Amino acid sequence: MSAGTDIAITGAAGRFPDAPGVADLWANVAAGVVSTRRIPDEDLRAAGVPVDQIGAPGYVRVAGILDAVGDFAAEFFGYAAAEADLIDPQQRLFLEACWEALEASGHVPPPAGLNAAVFAAASFSTYTAALHLSRRNGGGALLDDMTLRLGGHTDYLASRVAYKLGLRGPSVTVQTACSSSLTAVHLAVLSLLAGECDHALAGGAGFDVPFTGYRHEPGGILSEDGLCRSFDARSTGSAVGSGVGVVVLRRLSDALADGDPILAVIRGSAVGNDGAARPGFTAPSPAGPARVVADALAVAGVGGDDLRYVEAHGSGTPLGDHVELVGLTQALRRSTDRRGFCGLGSVKTNIGHADAAAGIAGLISAIRVVRTGAPPPHPLFGHARDHGILADSPFVVPADAATGDGRHVLVNSMGLGGTNAAVVLGPPPEPTRPAAPERPVVRLVLSARTRRELDAASARLADALPDHPLADVAHTLRIGRRHFAERRVVTASTVDEAVAALRLPRPPAARTARAGERRLLVVADPLPDDLRHRIGAAVDGPVEVVATGPDPVPGDRFVLSIVDGRAGFPDQAPVRPGRVADRHPLPPDPDPDALDAALTAAWLAGVPVRWAALDGGAGRRRTLPTYPFTRRHYWALDPVSTADTGAAPTAADGPLEEEIAGVWRDLFGVATVGPDDEFGALGGTSLLAVRMALDVQRRTGVLVNVHRAGGGRATVRRVAEVVRSVGGADPDADLDADLDLPLGPVAPPADPVPDDVLLTGATGFLGAFLLRDLLTVHTGRIHCLVRAADPDAARNRLRAAARAYLLPEPDPERVVAVPGSLADLGSMDVPVGHVVHAAARVAFTEPYRVLRDDVTATAALLRWMRATGVPDLSYVSSIAAIGPAVGTTGTLRELPDQPLDPAEGGYGAAKWVIEHLLRRAGADGMRVRVFRPGLVLGDRTTGACNPRDLVWRILAGGVAVGARPLDDRAVASAPVDVVSAAIAHLGREPGSVGRVYHLVDERLATPTALFDRLAGAGVGTRPLPLPEWQRLVADRALSTQDDTLAGVALYELDRRQYDAVDSANWREWLAATGRSAHVDGAALRRSLAYLATRPGYRFLEGL
Repeated sequence: MSAGTDIAITGAAGRFPDAPGVADLWANVAAGVVSTRRIPDEDLRAAGVPVDQIGAPGYVRVAGILDAVGDFAAEFFGYAAAEADLIDPQQRLFLEACWEALEASGHVPPPAGLNAAVFAAASFSTYTAALHLSRRNGGGALLDDMTLRLGGHTDYLASRVAYKLGLRGPSVTVQTACSSSLTAVHLAVLSLLAGECDHALAGGAGFDVPFTGYRHEPGGILSEDGLCRSFDARSTGSAVGSGVGVVVLRRLSDALADGDPILAVIRGSAVGNDGAARPGFTAPSPAGPARVVADALAVAGVGGDDLRYVEAHGSGTPLGDHVELVGLTQALRRSTDRRGFCGLGSVKTNIGHADAAAGIAGLISAIRVVRTGAPPPHPLFGHARDHGILADSPFVVPADAATGDGRHVLVNSMGLGGTNAAVVLGPPPEPTRPAAPERPVVRLVLSARTRRELDAASARLADALPDHPLADVAHTLRIGRRHFAERRVVTASTVDEAVAALRLPRPPAARTARAGERRLLVVADPLPDDLRHRIGAAVDGPVEVVATGPDPVPGDRFVLSIVDGRAGFPDQAPVRPGRVADRHPLPPDPDPDALDAALTAAWLAGVPVRWAALDGGAGRRRTLPTYPFTRRHYWALDPVSTADTGAAPTAADGPLEEEIAGVWRDLFGVATVGPDDEFGALGGTSLLAVRMALDVQRRTGVLVNVHRAGGGRATVRRVAEVVRSVGGADPDADLDADLDLPLGPVAPPADPVPDDVLLTGATGFLGAFLLRDLLTVHTGRIHCLVRAADPDAARNRLRAAARAYLLPEPDPERVVAVPGSLADLGSMDVPVGHVVHAAARVAFTEPYRVLRDDVTATAALLRWMRATGVPDLSYVSSIAAIGPAVGTTGTLRELPDQPLDPAEGGYGAAKWVIEHLLRRAGADGMRVRVFRPGLVLGDRTTGACNPRDLVWRILAGGVAVGARPLDDRAVASAPVDVVSAAIAHLGREPGSVGRVYHLVDERLATPTALFDRLAGAGVGTRPLPLPEWQRLVADRALSTQDDTLAGVALYELDRRQYDAVDSANWREWLAATGRSAHVDGAALRRSLAYLATRPGYRFLEGL
């Protein structure tokens, strides 16, 4: 061959004894590992071997066996269980290996298919033969079963791969006995050179199932001890081995142009038969292999002197080894007279004879020698069988690993029946395509069929990432992988950042979503021509362009909103759950990184992207970890029991429930767990909830908060429902209907309007401070609606709240304790002129249907106010009620009607609906103002804070472990004393009616900044990447049995995303009253000191 006809090996995959992948095989061969093993008695009995035969003299029970040959990724390839059962395991594993090899090459077939060929071989299917004889109806009655034929006959091996992977080139099953798979490589080379295909898969599978051992026959093919000692005087035959292997081939020029990973180069190959000039049909002659080897060397343009190693057939039979050694010597003597310079060996000494896969096993083993220049040691070699011939030959059998400069390797394979094949390998050339340029920010895209597989893929990539340039990895993941529905984007600047985000994928570094089928909608008026061209070239499908307008966006679209100072949509447009597609802002003249970020966001949502349009002709494909198949056992030979097994009850609603039930059985140490057994009744605690959540996440890829599934009443069935709901919206069918809840007629207000105030939520953290401040601002009484049986119990609750938060006890002359709930107001006489509504159930993990009572209770409050002529309402909402304004890059606007953020779950949805009801009430003449606090921090003087707020668990956890997370997500916050005072004072201002106030510091904090402030106050911590920090706190929680720290371990990091919060409306009041919303390190430290006196935070004592 010449440079124009060289063939590149761009990918390889396989399964071999003790080697689940080709890298494992290379390591074993280099270390001289012998992977043939003694088969246990129970396995032989299960295979039907009579007990008396197992121990009989001459019975050999040693073989190289593959692990888990009955396991198969049937769902991945679209097979039902009944069909998978009937497919020969050789064909199943070969199909998996073909996918893995294509992924390793960086060329997985797109949905439209790939111009690729398949040349494949497989051994006689002992599995199918056993099925013919042992199916339930027995014997030969099933010989005409077409399904069984399709599953077991080698005729369909190559075509099955072509069908399942979408390969349009030739698909040919090759049968030349032991040389079949190397002959397949030769045919694939010819097909590529003829232009029949652009890629070719070549390889084979060979193993017997079930393995039944054999009786040694002197002079036969198989050895007396089950070992293969190629070319050794002690060898008595070959060894039973196993293997599945396949390589991906391309024309070298194409592989270089595309930046493929080139493992080795096929310089030449040849195939021929011994013909009639041999002792018998099964007996070889030296002339046949000599001729084929010489032809292969001639095609390659490689002389015998250039060879570093020969990966021989090396069957281990006395005749076979002798004939091969003579034939190889004759072939090389045509170009060299040198002796003892070329290594000689065979992978059969390591794994046994893999029958139809023997040739591809040798080729894959030889690739390692080409790449390293180091022939492997012969682990079983002592003395040469043909000492004189070997000593006079070009060859030497290395007893130890050798090194050298030569890199050309000859692979030789001899088939029973006379067909010989030879391939000459050379080292890969230097790449010609530029590597992907290093960028400040790299976005890695990963996808899988399921969240569990996606997390497994992330973990695999994290292990491999340090060995590759980050930019090339990003390039490979984009253009060299199939894109499935479960998707993840990891954004990082360094390998360490990427590894951390892959190991614990949480926003902002990692974003995960289940993608639908989406089309791109660009909102611009106008869309610049250059940007139109760039977007059109990068999107694999139609791109719609519309002018800015208020029309709702269809849910099957992803919106790129072109922002040049104006939003792509009007801020006042209401946005409801499930009604508006995802969107991303983009400037009219984006730099490459901005466009990359936008298109990556589109891909995450489901828009097909032509990644090659973004690579600028640079980027090399790297051999990365392949797909993490979920394999299940499919084995039609398993005995079927007709007896009643009396199986213990399990959570058998489905495989997910059973998976979770297994976690619970291990967690509680019980034999059975039913689908409706309750977590608390089984002995569940908050620490066990942490363990449960982490175990369920490892198995399903979903982090479950036990409270979301019912707390102590959580069941396996409820946890499974939560797992299934991830990535999809909760069924909030009541939400739209609740927007139109009746508010009742409006009665005229009393004259004069009473100065008394009704306060709800007075026993809560913010409510307790509001009671204090309302007493200062108002001259009348404050009526506190408290859930209690009677006034005395209600007063006790108010006093307890005041003491807990270091506030003065309520003045009994001015504070009226009103026992009851909002639903009871209709039967009460409470003479007030103003209501401050601060009551709410704060539960971010619950769906809307669970928190809907807050909405209906507020509607009842409004009906009571309107019926009794109470005109003024101050409502304490939350910034959780809204999402980023449409057309912004993540800004929460200080306006009444803003989008709902679905990420806020039921809590945010309930607040959003209530605000809508208040706008309706305001339109009827009620005087309404809305206050949206963010994170309410502690009192700056006393440090009193809400121990249940997660921020304190995070800060306390960091102090406990001496580390702070590197987390730069924005946190909108303000101290409780300032928030409470603002609500009390602004609620009396006439100008506040109809307005919204964001009660947050205009300088947004971050978790990192809060720890930095603490450091300035003398509480220092060391920085850690967020995933490492969270694992450190989780480990501390589990080792110390600390419930407070356990809450951090269950923290879902991806709940809120914004980068700015408008807060102009209260700044004038702040300035006029000399107040600031900023919380410094000293105030934070005072709050930690306050917490040290509270249950659950005793570990902070002495701070």
